Amino acid sequence: MVVRYFGYLSDYAGGRERGVEVGKGARVRDVIVLPPDLSIEDVVVLKNGRPASPDDLLEDGDVVSVLPHISGG
Repeated sequence: MVVRYFGYLSDYAGGRERGVEVGKGARVRDVIVLPPDLSIEDVVVLKNGRPASPDDLLEDGDVVSVLPHISGG
């Protein structure tokens, strides 16, 4: 499966895309790398283009995208 990082998160994760081997029972929270000052609730996570929760199960072929929250004023 693939994990894609966007924005400044790609700098921390070591690149925009990482291939990850997943075993049975792997969840979204198990494959995401985040800076120590962020939790999974601080980012937007998509699984195969749809909103995902940290406890969603993963399978080979899934694509998880991790985006920073967008803010501004």
